[in-house]
Amino acid sequence: MPAARELNPSRSLATFIGHKIRRGRESRGWRQEDLASKVFISRVRVTKIELGTDPPNPALAGRFDKVLGFEDELTNLSTVLMNSAMRDYAKTYLSRQLEAATMHDFSVVVPGLLQTEDYARAMMSVGLAGDTSEIERAVERRVARQQIWAREDPPWMWIILDAAVLSRATGGRSTMHGQLKKIREMIERPHINVQILPMNTTGIAGSTSLLTMPNGDRGAYTEGFLTGAYSEELSQVARVQRVYDQLRASALSADASGELIEKAIEEHT
Repeated sequence: MPAARELNPSRSLATFIGHKIRRGRESRGWRQEDLASKVFISRVRVTKIELGTDPPNPALAGRFDKVLGFEDELTNLSTVLMNSAMRDYAKTYLSRQLEAATMHDFSVVVPGLLQTEDYARAMMSVGLAGDTSEIERAVERRVARQQIWAREDPPWMWIILDAAVLSRATGGRSTMHGQLKKIREMIERPHINVQILPMNTTGIAGSTSLLTMPNGDRGAYTEGFLTGAYSEELSQVARVQRVYDQLRASALSADASGELIEKAIEEHT
């Protein structure tokens, strides 16, 4: 067997994580196959992680922490790496989102916190127009953020969803069918609500999100294609709140929205 490639762990955070995992594995006398079986991935994936070419997302890093005895070190490092890969304009918003007590969103696509992997992949394939590995890493980062729903005190989320989302077959009928079923599953939880903004009303070009932190601080995020802005300035938050209130006033009730989602599930079967 050829000697393991030596990498400079200071070259990047990804190589540092890989170096740390490799040293932890070697100190226990494990082969890559042994470690792979303990964290439920392939040996090839372990190789890529140790080389720093395919770093783990926070969920996978947590499994490495557990089997290698690193407490939360790898999870924290992976989270830093994930945040550094985000678009600059979204970093503050996405950081605040994971801490928020309440979220009030208007969206022209299924919000990331409710997306299935297939739906996210379809969105990324068009939006990033990059290579497969870039898209897969972006999908992993997005799905990893959904761990927020496993918290003992998950946030309150109220979504106004543009009705066009239900009819558009993003990723194909099968992908959309699975995505709509996930929305139906999520709105059965008491802290997640969805209202549909019908096609015969006026919407806005883009998405918005209002965050309220546990201490009462508030922030507003607006996003379009390849652009976005986050602000905690009171007048800007108030402005986005007024827009959200107008959209919500035109939206269907939660019950009527649920019926429309059920109908869309059948249409995408």
